[in-house]
Amino acid sequence: MRHPIYTRTQSLWLMWALLLPTLAGVGVSMWAKNGVAAALGLALLLGVGAVLLLVLGTFTVEVGEGRIEWRFGVLGWPRWQVALDEVTGVEVTASTLLEGWGIRHTKSGMLYNAQGLQAVRLRLRDGRTLRLGSDEPERLAGFITSRLQPAQAERTADQPRPRPR
Repeated sequence: MRHPIYTRTQSLWLMWALLLPTLAGVGVSMWAKNGVAAALGLALLLGVGAVLLLVLGTFTVEVGEGRIEWRFGVLGWPRWQVALDEVTGVEVTASTLLEGWGIRHTKSGMLYNAQGLQAVRLRLRDGRTLRLGSDEPERLAGFITSRLQPAQAERTADQPRPRPR
């Protein structure tokens, strides 16, 4: 997104906190064994860990240019977006502990969440709902809602007006 009016990035701190020490511990253990197999295993382990952190290490939500975009990772992939004119409702909500973090299909639609239980629920024109996890859900919901008003006004203006009787 070229010029977002709202951007918020959250770190998946738990993944960083668990993955880095695990990689370091296993890496030291493999390094101590010496040998080609240990070196190849260490390289593979570090490569997989680096890819995981690059692909899933952060969660960013942006609002602007007529759409909402969200993505995981430093590389910006995976990435999703929805046009603001497809959004029919916005509300602050919460996830349950059982729904967890990450990318989840839940009973109430898709959930994209990096940490915590707070989220913003988007109701879409086609009947789907999705939730975007946020550490500042009221602010995110406010930005989205403020952008819906002009889009809804344009849609109303495009509709034919009833003729007076």
